[in-house]
Order: sequence, then structure tokens, then C-alpha cells
Amino acid sequence: MQASQPSVQASPAIDTGSEILAKTSASDVSGAGGNTGNAGNGAPNTAATLDAQRLSELILATADAPTPQRITESITSLATSEVLREGQRLPTVRAMAASLRVSPATISTAYHALSRAGVLASRGRAGTYVLSQAHAQEQGRALPLPVSRQDMPLIDLSKGTPDPALLPDIRPFLSKLGNRKAFVNSYDGPTILPMLEGVLRRNWPYEPQAMTMVSGAGDGLSRIIESSLRPGDFVITETPTYPPVLGMIDRCGATAIGVPMDGCGMIPDALDRALRLAERPSAAVFAAAHRPQVAMIVVQPRAQNPTGASMTEQRIDELTNVLLRHCDDERNMPLIVEDDHSGDVANAYAVSFAQRMPDHVVHIRSFSKSHGPDLRLAALSGTGEIVGLLNARRRLGPGWVSRFLQEILSEMLTDKHAFNTVINARHTYATRQRTMNALLRRHGLDVRTGDGLNMWIPVRDDAAAAQLLAENNIRVAAGQPFRPRFCVTSGSETSDPKALDEHTSPGIRITIAQSAAASERVAALLAQAAETKAGVKEKMKPEA
Repeated sequence: MQASQPSVQASPAIDTGSEILAKTSASDVSGAGGNTGNAGNGAPNTAATLDAQRLSELILATADAPTPQRITESITSLATSEVLREGQRLPTVRAMAASLRVSPATISTAYHALSRAGVLASRGRAGTYVLSQAHAQEQGRALPLPVSRQDMPLIDLSKGTPDPALLPDIRPFLSKLGNRKAFVNSYDGPTILPMLEGVLRRNWPYEPQAMTMVSGAGDGLSRIIESSLRPGDFVITETPTYPPVLGMIDRCGATAIGVPMDGCGMIPDALDRALRLAERPSAAVFAAAHRPQVAMIVVQPRAQNPTGASMTEQRIDELTNVLLRHCDDERNMPLIVEDDHSGDVANAYAVSFAQRMPDHVVHIRSFSKSHGPDLRLAALSGTGEIVGLLNARRRLGPGWVSRFLQEILSEMLTDKHAFNTVINARHTYATRQRTMNALLRRHGLDVRTGDGLNMWIPVRDDAAAAQLLAENNIRVAAGQPFRPRFCVTSGSETSDPKALDEHTSPGIRITIAQSAAASERVAALLAQAAETKAGVKEKMKPEA
């Protein structure tokens, strides 16, 4: 297949044509290079510029070679230790390049990574500044919630959490806790109880080399991402996708590339385009002095958050074939991280890339939505090397996940009553998905029925839609945080154009887990909000 030339557009819109698009701004590809569109973040613009020669000496004192990765690591260390202080202005890309005797692209790549990691902030032509650690922490916080009315009950569809009424009762299992004394009070016991591992392996989508337990899917994702990525790496994700994953990638100095989806997951043609884009070191928006690599692919195989899409075995095969065409050498194969966050409350069967590529997959299954969030448990599988490295690094911190909690989960997974409760929850969520879909269709909003707890609703303006709904005491999640900064499009003629348009257009995520979600009033307001644009104040007239 002839590779099409990627084009860069200064627009957040994502088209479904044949061109590869990247969301950027003029400052992203300007000669200054390090200005990544963070203007307006409050960074001071009055401090004196650091001397390029002095900063170069500091970098070379800790870096064996001035590569983008080493420069990123050195400046991060200098900022963390306050050798570089908040508000100090960095030299221009050209000045630093001349001082270090490297190409401007090398400095530009490092500045981009540092800005995305929250170490630096750009103010366009005014320069690039050192941020305080406190500011970096603020980047991960949620935006202020829109103002709602006090005279109406709040319907919160924004959280993505399960219905507590549908979770199994944990109390009967607490009374049994400690009956099995094996490995309790031991510093040398296994990181996963053998009895629990045996239960999990019977229902795992493939035969894993090794397994361990982590403190929820987020903990597993964080540990794998932080141990596997380095500054400058590319990570392919779905778009839209779960925002904390994008935050984890950013903090590593890596760049997420979003691949659009249909109802069965990533579009194979779009994955092919993303891989080709990452293979082009001359691409304007990803210019670098070194050849970057796609180090990781993060997917949600079922009940994808936020769309509810679930992958099929056929789609897994199609995507695997794309990967094998690009990665003829196993050493170049990216690590595929599968986040099965909904687990047993998803209707779709569990599938995995490991059915064909077991040496390149980490599979994580959470039990928070099915058995209870306070268990804080997820199972993680992978090669012996990957799982062993995770366990070794964890010994420096918590050591292992409580075996008391593992024992409770093991008992719950083999208990008939708890099993029936989880099955009932699965069916109830599916019913609420179908009910909400039917109500939205009645009000002229045609969306796909997904799986799990969430639904993605295409809108004209996600922020305006969220604001108008909040004014009627319905809280939703605006779609912008679910989007990677860089996205590709699909020219595939085999994908569902309607589904593709739904998942790549602006949208909002609603959580249908609560019984109050699927109502006539909520559906009517959602349908009206979907047509709302910024600056156009529509009068909301929900049906009685």
C-alpha cells in the first residue's frame, strides 16, 4: 500500500478522509520548536533568560550525550532539584542547539517532551519557562464543574463508576477471612495466592506465562507504563480514550497518537497509518534528531471507556496482521497493554492479542466494577520477565497486594450467590444501555448501543453541551480530555462510516450505571444539548 503524505492542520477537528491529521498550533511547528501551546498557563514572562552556555554545561555534567532523551532527563532533574527555578526562561531552541552542537530538532523534541510532562511551559514567542512542581501537579486535576441549580436533584452521569446496589455483599466473606493461613504474615510469599491464580486462569483469554495482583487497573497501568516508556517514545491509543492513561503517557515524556474506532475497536487501516506516521522521523509535528519508536499500544478490549465498544476476535486478527507487517523483527514489536477495566460486568467475551502474540502483551483485568471498588484488586498477566520486573520494582514500595484481600476475592469468585449477583449486574447494565439508546432515538439522537457502564454521545460542542446540561442539574463528562493531542484518520472503506463519525466527532460521555440515567427527561435534555454550540444559548424544554 502506497503511504500517503501526512498533513498537519492547525485545527482540533478530526476528519474521516484519507489524510493523516495532527492537532497542533502554529507555535508547535515554528522555529522556536519548544513552544507547545501551553500559553496562558500562568508561567511568568519577566524573568531573565538563562545563559545557553551555562545550561549546556549543566546538561553535559549529567548526560553522556546530548540526545533528546538525555536533555529531557537532565532538565527534569535540574528543575526538580530547583537548580532551575520557577519562572526562569530557557534559551531559544537555536541558541541551545548551537551551544550543545546538535540540530535544532534535537532541542525541539526535548522541549516538547518537557512541556507535555509539566516541567516547562510555553508562552509562544515570549519564550519557554520553568514551572513549579505545584503547577505540574495541578495539570492532573479536574476542571471546575459547571454551575448547577440548587432547586433540582443532581443526576450525576459523569463518574464512570458502578451502581453500588448491583455489587455483591462483601460482609459474608469478611467473616471467613483468615481461615486459610497460608502465606499470611510472610514477607516471602507469592504476589498472587495460588488458589486465586487457579481460579483466574480458568477464565483468562489465553494461557499466560506469569500472573500477579495489582491494586486496581490504574495501578497496573501506571506501573507498566512508567517502567516501559522513555521520553520521546510514541504510544498508540484509541481515540477517544480514558484520560488518566493520556496523563500517564505525558508524565513519561512520551507522545500519544490516537487511532479512531468503530464498534469493534481500533480501525485497522487507521492503525496502519499511525504506525507509518511514527516511522517518518521527518514528519513536521514529530521532528526529532533520533528515530522515535512506537514503544506501546494501549487498548481496552471490551466495554471501552468512553464509547462502550468491544473488540472481536476478527478485529484482533486484523490488527495483529497490521502490526506484523510493520514489525518483522520481534525486537521492534511494541508492548500491547490491554486494560479490561470492566471485567465480568461486560457482556462481550474477553479477547486478547496474546492469542497470537503472547510475548508482547500485558493483560489487566479489574474487579472494582464487578466485585467492589474497595477491594482495589486487578489481576495482571504477561511474560515472566515483565511480571518479574514489576514485582521487583514494587518491592521498593508496597511490596505486594494484601493477601487478605486476595483471599476475599478468591472466595467471591467461587461463591454461587456472588456469581449470580455479578451476572445480574451485567444484564442490568446491558438493559440500561438499550433503554437509554431507545430513549435517545425517540428524541432524534441516533447513537450506538455499547457495552459496560458508559456511552459516547456525539455533540456539536462538548463544553457547551456539558454547561447546558449542568444548568439542568445533569452532570456529564465533556469529551475533550478523552482525546490524545495527535490523532490519525481512517480511509478504510470497510469500517462503519456512521460509527467512525460518532467516535471521532466531539462528544460527551455519560455513565448509564445509575438507574436514574435512563429516563425520558434525561434523554430529552441530552438530545437538545447535542445540538448546542458555544455562544448559542438554547432554551431547554424537557418533556414532562
